[in-house]
Amino acid sequence: MKEVAVVAYCRTAIAKAKRGALNQTHGIPLAAHVLRKAVERAGIDAGEVEDVVLGCGLPEGATGHNVARNAALAAGFGDAVPGVTINRYCGSGLSAASIVANRIATGEASVAIAGGVESISLVQFNLNTNGFFYEPLQQVMPAVWWTMNQTADLVAERYGISREAQDAYVVESQKRVAAATAAGVYAAEIEPFATTMQVTDKATREVSLRGVILDRDEGPRPDTTLEKLAALPPVHPGGTITAGNASQLSDGAAAVVMMDADLAARRNLPILGRFRGMQLGSVAPEEMSIAITPAIQKLMRHHRLAMGDVDLWELHEAYAVTTLYNQARLQTPWETTNVNGGAVALGHPYGMSGIRYLGSTLMELNRRNAKRAVVGVCTAGGMATAALLER
Repeated sequence: MKEVAVVAYCRTAIAKAKRGALNQTHGIPLAAHVLRKAVERAGIDAGEVEDVVLGCGLPEGATGHNVARNAALAAGFGDAVPGVTINRYCGSGLSAASIVANRIATGEASVAIAGGVESISLVQFNLNTNGFFYEPLQQVMPAVWWTMNQTADLVAERYGISREAQDAYVVESQKRVAAATAAGVYAAEIEPFATTMQVTDKATREVSLRGVILDRDEGPRPDTTLEKLAALPPVHPGGTITAGNASQLSDGAAAVVMMDADLAARRNLPILGRFRGMQLGSVAPEEMSIAITPAIQKLMRHHRLAMGDVDLWELHEAYAVTTLYNQARLQTPWETTNVNGGAVALGHPYGMSGIRYLGSTLMELNRRNAKRAVVGVCTAGGMATAALLER
């Protein structure tokens, strides 16, 4: 089996859904932008790319019609570069990376791109729900169709994770994002993107279009305090989930160029690190947030790793309760867990997030001169993906 290197990573900045810079941006140019820029960062020719695999949580409408293939065409890769779009909801990005890595490891490909894209602005609020529910299964397992807010509320109640603990975690996550932003950590990942957004005048309600350049994440709120969070109403009466302790609805795209490690080394390309493998976890649909723990435990067993063998941990912030539960069960050190904050502050474009975690974590390993990291991402339906990364 061949070793798989990540030779480039980039992303767009993350925009607020509906209100942000990407609220009118189709998924094809959004994904095409990061595909082009990732190839440029890798220092390879686009014609060398043997496949483009994009994760997308909502692959319809503006991110439908096999957005991976169409984005590769729009990126100017030529009609000889194929593409496929896959959906495992929030686990789509890491699943895309796993597919690419497996093809390279078995010798089926030498160079390919894994990415993720999401336009919540253009898709989520216009979903085709014809036949969405399947009554025989819904009657037996109604939680399959629960909202993620419902699953997070249940986990918080069932496992005794208080509103106060969740809000306190959010304040710390916002601080970490602010510190990382000030240090230029995120700027190193972002490729500025010129687009047109829709703007509504607050006073007149007049709608207009405006050209913008998205070059920084729109979601972080560095002035977040416990008092401000405590004032927010819960999404569901009696629950603990609020707009402040849940990840933000967001738009964005990211991509990594993956390559046969020996080939990359021979060509003296900039190897960020190696993708060692992915494992899956699955639990009852209503407990979606907790699936990261069994996924990571399976990953650790598979690679015969002890906790002390891991230098960095990235535990998906679908909700504050998600990270709090999994950190407590896995007992990952806080000083090496989500060191630059997470999706509660930055935002969570479903298909993009796994790729952002992959690339961002490899870059952080290099900054720290550290060796090994584990990334865990929960996903709708009671599943999770977990990946092992090394430099």
